[in-house]
Amino acid sequence: MKLADLDLTVGRRFSRADLEATFDRGMTGRGIEICYDEDDQRYLRLFSKETGPYADDVTSGQFTYIGEGRTGDQTLTAGNRILAETTDRPLPIYFFYQSPSDDRWEYQGLVDVVSYRRVYDDSEDRYIFEFTLQRRDETRERVDTEACAQDIQQPTRVETTRSRVIRNTAVSRELKELYGHQCQLCGDVRQRTPETPYVEAHHLQPLGRPHEGPDTAANLLVLCPNHHADFDYGMVSVDTGSLTVAHAYDRSLSGTKLSVAPDHPLADGFLTYHNREIADF
Repeated sequence: MKLADLDLTVGRRFSRADLEATFDRGMTGRGIEICYDEDDQRYLRLFSKETGPYADDVTSGQFTYIGEGRTGDQTLTAGNRILAETTDRPLPIYFFYQSPSDDRWEYQGLVDVVSYRRVYDDSEDRYIFEFTLQRRDETRERVDTEACAQDIQQPTRVETTRSRVIRNTAVSRELKELYGHQCQLCGDVRQRTPETPYVEAHHLQPLGRPHEGPDTAANLLVLCPNHHADFDYGMVSVDTGSLTVAHAYDRSLSGTKLSVAPDHPLADGFLTYHNREIADF
């Protein structure tokens, strides 16, 4: 799937199978999902339940979304960190909402992060992150497409300039071919179709603000989608000397070694950056 080919209609309802078919990937169960298209362009999927643990208020054009972390103080790591970084480095963020009366997910449109803050939640006796989100190109009330129609407030439109990092797909494509589309962490080869293998390229020091990592082979790993997500969420660290892997929850991977081909000029400095700035355990 390429982001440029997505054709989504606000109000459409998706089953889990529909979401997997549309985005070429299943749901992880997280509220904030870090995803990539086949050109390794990053995007986010946000999910909010009316009956969920955070009671997100999604009934207006600008609304509050509570960060990840159901127990203890929430931290600015994993999905919370990526969502916060979009205030400086915008990404496509696809927002989905589930009502109590429907097990499908209603697509609410693209959203942007206006601001975020860490606040104390008296009801749960802990600190949480509140993200102020704004629907792109609209300030309308949420429409229940299975109920009666209602008036839509016309938005105030302003001209804005947005920027995003353009990836060097030739570099990642060559690296994927070098590894035969095999994950450097687990060795698996996933398939997009029975005839077409699928693997993703991961930047150890992320591109753009605030990390400003380079788009070079020295900063790239070739990973299956599951372990790409684990690196993004900070669930993996790699010793720069021995290349020994430490995994936050998968004991079968802890103690194994990252596979690095002789022709792959992976730089220790980028592994160090990931371990220091991204890894979260």
